[in-house]
Amino acid sequence: MTAAAKKIEQEFRQLPAEDLLALHEHLVVSIHEREEAEQLDPAFRDEIRRRVEEIDAGETEGVDAFEALKGM
Repeated sequence: MTAAAKKIEQEFRQLPAEDLLALHEHLVVSIHEREEAEQLDPAFRDEIRRRVEEIDAGETEGVDAFEALKGM
């Protein structure tokens, strides 16, 4: 992770949950826009979409990205 990303992560951790959720939504939209622009493999897009739908439907729980990265 770049120094800039680490700094942003530190700032994220200080935000209220409402702001974090709003940022999450903006980031997801940004990723989808970038993914389309970069023409990612359709199977990868489908997998991301499926996972997001499962979380939105309450079928599974998401994992905190920062915690998941620590485990890598």
